[in-house]
Amino acid sequence: MERLEQWVREGAVETVIVAGIDMQGRLYGKRCVAKAFLQYMTGGIHTCDCNFGWDIERQLIDGLEFTGWHKGYGDMLNVPDWSTLRLWPWFEKTALVLCDTRDHAGGEIDVAPRTILARQVAKAAALGFEVKMAPELEFFLFKETIDSSRAKRYNDLEPASRYISDYSIFRSSMDDWVLGEIRRLAPQAGIELEGNKAEWGHGQVEFNLVYDEATRMADNHAIFKNACREIAALNGVQLTFMAKWNSEHSGNGCHVHVSLWKDGGPAFPGTGEHHMSPTMRHFLGGMMHLAKDLQVFLMPNVNSYKRIEPLSFAPYSVAWGGDNRTPSFRIAGHGPSMRLENRIAGADANAHLLYSAMIGSGLYGIEHKLEPIGPYVTGNAYDIKTNPHLHRTLTEAADAFERSTVAREILGGAVVDHYTRVARWEVEQFQKYVTDWERNRYFELI
Repeated sequence: MERLEQWVREGAVETVIVAGIDMQGRLYGKRCVAKAFLQYMTGGIHTCDCNFGWDIERQLIDGLEFTGWHKGYGDMLNVPDWSTLRLWPWFEKTALVLCDTRDHAGGEIDVAPRTILARQVAKAAALGFEVKMAPELEFFLFKETIDSSRAKRYNDLEPASRYISDYSIFRSSMDDWVLGEIRRLAPQAGIELEGNKAEWGHGQVEFNLVYDEATRMADNHAIFKNACREIAALNGVQLTFMAKWNSEHSGNGCHVHVSLWKDGGPAFPGTGEHHMSPTMRHFLGGMMHLAKDLQVFLMPNVNSYKRIEPLSFAPYSVAWGGDNRTPSFRIAGHGPSMRLENRIAGADANAHLLYSAMIGSGLYGIEHKLEPIGPYVTGNAYDIKTNPHLHRTLTEAADAFERSTVAREILGGAVVDHYTRVARWEVEQFQKYVTDWERNRYFELI
């Protein structure tokens, strides 16, 4: 708080964005006048608990125990986490602070994404581990504005390029007028980047974030997505983190790298198979065994499941390997940099929930000494028929999540019941909608 007070005294900050993380991984909250915030609101701001009770379009979800008409849609208290305070440099004299969500008595709210992750990080700490993570985030960039794409109903959009551009320096140079703004401004907001590259799809881009402690990384992950969308919009273009925006184009992945550290040193390198320690092997085993139980946190939307298909560079089954882009999990790095990469999630995933699933399942694997599933894949993982296939629909994933006793043990019953209902609501909304595919296939010919 002292840093904010100094910024305000110096005239560097006049507005404070006070934000929580919602169920979709977005920032929600209020813009406060900085002087008034420091005088009256440093203990927290109130927001409606519907922020954990509505869908991505802010339509109220029925059947939730936590919130609803049966409870009158009351308030939650968003308490600043001062360690997250940072400048918001693409807006003049603006700062951001993220919040933890509390009830009226000051207690944690079970279903809040930051709470869910904090509990998994605390479990790791109780076992003597610090968790470090880093995402690779993909999005599609368009020569469209927010208004123009909406007017087109998100059809026939003009991407930043009309050809496959993977690793092309020329393509990334042509787009650097906006991508360079992201690369320059993100560090000023406390988000350290490795860099960016042109990706496979038309107008597709990948940014890599520098690894950090899990909670800081999840916060930066969520903030970075918001930053990208805002910076693009302020520059008259649009981007999407949608998992699969068009059936003819590649999907947007979110590959997440994870490592455990103990007593100040890396806990993953060892003398075992593929230079893994038992800790690394069992963490991998846990993530693999529970990938399907917790898949709803990795792939939370109906559209998420359009991304996974054979020979797509998106994983289709639960498999593991090394320098190989076909399995869902791979061993990366050497020595102190050894880590595990989870390739299942799409860019639409909520970072805090995704990281919670990875940490919780990995720690469960350590505690129960779970072994990796199937062979170490050196060839094409899509050819392996014996490993379990990932769920292909959100309905399947929600069913598995709800009936998983291990998910309830790791996350708590209230969390499982809440997010199962959220997933089922999303399916219900989709099932009401007549798609272009149906009209094109059936209208004239049936």
